[in-house]
Amino acid sequence: MGLFGKKKEVRNLTKEEEAEIKEEMARQMLSKNENDIGMVKKIKDLTNMSTGQAKELFLKFRDELTER
Repeated sequence: MGLFGKKKEVRNLTKEEEAEIKEEMARQMLSKNENDIGMVKKIKDLTNMSTGQAKELFLKFRDELTER
């Protein structure tokens, strides 16, 4: 529990949120570390995941995009 109330429950991204993130990742091509950090933060903020969980999901999305 945080200092300011209950910890929010982790949720999965909606299909729309996932598509939006993947689209943005593809546009940016994620060549800079700051873009990676920004996308991990966006996933973390949307889902209330830990940083590690958000980074894993980010890496999964990036792998999916580079397989194309």
